[in-house]
Amino acid sequence: MGALILSRKIRVWGVRMKKLFPLVAAFVSVATAASAADFPVEPMKAPLPAPILFSWTGCYVGVEGGGAWGQGEQIANGGANPNATITGGLSIKGGIGGGTIGCNIQMSNFVVSGEADFNWTNKRGSATDLAPFNFGSVSETREKWLDTFRGRFGYAIDRFMVYGTAGVAVAGTAVSVTNPLFGTVSQSMDRTGWVAGLGGEFAVWTGGAFDVTLKVEYLHVGFETRQYQNMPVVTATGLAFVARDTKLTDDIVRAGLNVKFNWGAVVARY
Repeated sequence: MGALILSRKIRVWGVRMKKLFPLVAAFVSVATAASAADFPVEPMKAPLPAPILFSWTGCYVGVEGGGAWGQGEQIANGGANPNATITGGLSIKGGIGGGTIGCNIQMSNFVVSGEADFNWTNKRGSATDLAPFNFGSVSETREKWLDTFRGRFGYAIDRFMVYGTAGVAVAGTAVSVTNPLFGTVSQSMDRTGWVAGLGGEFAVWTGGAFDVTLKVEYLHVGFETRQYQNMPVVTATGLAFVARDTKLTDDIVRAGLNVKFNWGAVVARY
């Protein structure tokens, strides 16, 4: 009897659950829709394009200027006192300014350049001749212009680049001697030597056709010793014409403004 009653209760509970299940399903569906409405999902956006970094590739022209100083010495080559210093060490200094032209090629962060610059300078230094030469004579070493032809090897981080540079230098020089007995005698000569240095450059303005950059650099120039012939030297025994070997070095600090023209095709970054 008890088993029969339990069986009837189970059937009644099953019938009730079948009627209740559609209601529960409908409630869950409505609740899910409401929850989705409360937390909308943003549509996916296309990724932003990667920023284009500054490219140093291109040819440029510019102007530059600064100060120059260095050392010189005039040494007798012959006469009564061969190999004796006439002037001792000379301090040679002045201003320097001119123009430059060059081209860059950038590969990844590395930049290789060829550059030439052409500068006017008024560098000069003089000294009273030392014993045994006559104290009444003054000898002078002077530079009139200085050109360099260099390679540049740089490392760029976007708009900023540091670089080393090295190459060949050519200068127009003059050596003169002044004495009350004969006035002034001068001889001019072009000198060649080597140049090396360091610098930094920054792009201050960028455009489609061209960019503007500022640079600051230091250069050291060393010239080979050259002989200036028949320069008169007054000694204790009178007037003598003695050839002299002349030493010369330069140290240059200058700033420059370059305009770089962008090429139609940009060299690929690796």
